[in-house]
Parts: sequence; structure tokens; C-alpha cells
Amino acid sequence: MSLFYNKTVDLISQIEEDIRNVKIQGATAIALATIYGLSIALDQLKKKNPPDPTSYLLKKVTPLAYARPTEPLAQNALRFIFGQPQENPQNYRKKAKEYENLIKDSKNKMGKYGAELITNGGVYLTHCHSSTVTGMIINAHKQGRKFSLIATETRPLFQGRTTVSELLKENIDTTMILDDVAVSLLLDNIKNISAVFIGADLLSEKGFVNKVGSRGIAYAARQSQIPIFCLSILLKYDPRPFNHSLLETRDGSEIWPQAPTGLKFYAPAFDYIPYDDNITFVTESGLLQGQQLKSKALDLYPFLKS
Repeated sequence: MSLFYNKTVDLISQIEEDIRNVKIQGATAIALATIYGLSIALDQLKKKNPPDPTSYLLKKVTPLAYARPTEPLAQNALRFIFGQPQENPQNYRKKAKEYENLIKDSKNKMGKYGAELITNGGVYLTHCHSSTVTGMIINAHKQGRKFSLIATETRPLFQGRTTVSELLKENIDTTMILDDVAVSLLLDNIKNISAVFIGADLLSEKGFVNKVGSRGIAYAARQSQIPIFCLSILLKYDPRPFNHSLLETRDGSEIWPQAPTGLKFYAPAFDYIPYDDNITFVTESGLLQGQQLKSKALDLYPFLKS
């Protein structure tokens, strides 16, 4: 991962700050940043020479993986890399590379399943920015299919702008809408939307987590019988019992940087969406319903049980 930082400061702490401040965003980017932090910590071992290298490394990188609580792709990296303590700590570098390849291979498999869902003449809605979703859409376009995309702007940080920029570079017919328009657009279906494509930050036993606004979109799509496809690799499965306290709330300054003194904000970053039969998950194991995710994830990745 190519990151450029001021060499005079603690690089790992700076990466953690950038994750918290959403300068590094997206599940894959955060996981790779965590692995990059591990690489820095491994380089530091030569000078630090701590009595317990594994504990030292975990102390350094755990804050990166948990800087945003709903990012199990990064947290599962630690389960994979440190699942079996290594006598030679430099072997953790090899395990980290294996996890990177696992992410890449899983996303490639999932993308192929997803691209098959896009058909000529289709109109598709997406919310926020998911590198997985945009990659799948671009792949379908390169296969010669003609379709159009509607993307939300995704306030307050406007991740939708990243989505539309990536799609327009590929000359994909793209329309941006205000976040508030998405629900009515689905309920009235005046744009003849064929399906909704979204990503996921976290998969749990009974529901999943995605950008705030996703639950309303899921409800409206269900009411109008418009299918939702959630693209997520099973490495995002969180084996812990889900608790709503995990849902991060952001600082009000992201909504209104110079707000009047005394104004209060409630700014959740994510929604928890219970599984239902209108939501199909596109994974590296194919198309699954929510109730199948736990068993598939634990079978495919036994280290998640640790």
C-alpha cells in the first residue's frame, strides 16, 4: 500500500488518525492500511528488540484495526496473521501477504458473480462508495453491457462523488441524486429501477452494517419488490454478537463546520439492516441469503472462530 507520511512523526499513529478522520476509508483500504502499519512495526523490531515481539506488534497494530469499530475486514486480518504465534516474528510479514492475496482473490470471485446480475437496458441504484460495487459495475460495462447507474451523493462526506467519478471515467451512463430522493425514487419507481447494489462494512449473524441511509433504501426497495444485492466478501463476517453500540457516530463538524454555538448533532455513520428475503448477498461463494452467511464464512475461513 502506497502511503506518504511525514517521516519525523510516528507513522503508525498517523495512519490511525487518518482512519479515524476518514482520510483512509473503505473496508479494503483500512485492512491494507493495518497491514502497512504491521510492516512498519516489523521494521521497528530491529531497533526496539522487545522481550515479546508478538505482543509488541499486536500493541502497535490493534489500534489501527479497531480505529473504526465496524471494520471486521481489518480486525480479521489480526485473527489470520496472529492466529498461530511465530517464533520468528518476521514470518508475520508472510502471513500478512497471504491475507492481502485472500482479499484480492475473494473480491475477484465475487465480482464475477456480481457482473452477471447486470443486464442490457437495466437501471441500477447504488449508495455511498464501495470499491467492490464500482469494480463489478465497471467489469460488466467492459463486457459490453449497456445500462445506467443512479448514485446518491452520500452526505456529509460525499462518498458518492467518488463513485460517480470512477463510473464516468469508464463512460458509464451515471446520474447523481440527493440522498433524500432515494427512498421516494424506489417507492414510486419513476425511474424503473431494476435493482439496488450496495456494499457492506460488517456482516453479522442476523444483519449487516452499511452506510447510514441503507436501511431506508432497503425498506423502500422491499416495499416496491425491487431486489437488493449486497456485495461483500465473507472475510467481513464478525464472529462477535452484534451490539448497536458498535455503530459509530461522527462529529457534527462534518455536517456543519461552523455551526451555531450550542447546536447539538446526532450523526450516525452507519445503519444496521436486518436480513430479509429481498436482500441477496453476492460473495466469493456465490449468491447467498443472509441466514447462510455465518455457516459459509466459518466453513471457508475457520480462523474466524478464534
